[in-house]
Amino acid sequence: MNMPVAKTRCTVCGGRVPQVSHLRDAQVRPPAPAVKILDDLAAAVWVQAYDAAWLGQDWTALERCLAPDVALAMSGFSAAIDGRAAVLAHMRAVMRTMHVHEYNATDLRGHASGPTGVITYRWQLDCTVNREHRASSGRNILVLRSAGDAGWQLVWRAQVLS
Repeated sequence: MNMPVAKTRCTVCGGRVPQVSHLRDAQVRPPAPAVKILDDLAAAVWVQAYDAAWLGQDWTALERCLAPDVALAMSGFSAAIDGRAAVLAHMRAVMRTMHVHEYNATDLRGHASGPTGVITYRWQLDCTVNREHRASSGRNILVLRSAGDAGWQLVWRAQVLS
């Protein structure tokens, strides 16, 4: 025995469809996730906020830039600092003894693939540490993770001195 199927208009496409199956599928299917963009401009904006936080010793803003499982590879990959609390403590200790005269970040490049982003850039730092003048330069390689509405968070940083 063939029973007639109730037809209705789909709220998604407007077409006439069997009410039960089509509407159920439309309601169950989650919306497509928003694609996070991390092009060169977005990378420059992110790095500017990150640099402003550590240079300005705004630890709350810096914390928002860091993923809970962040790791900083030290120069020469000799050691790493793991975890948000340890990274913040390290940055506080460094900035207690450092007076920055000039800092520049240039040649920023950004790329994202799904929830993972990579930023590379050159930097130059002119500072005084414990009354000793220092000038250094190098490249940073940053790996970021999409944090939803919070933007991007740093997961891993490698610093290569030149």
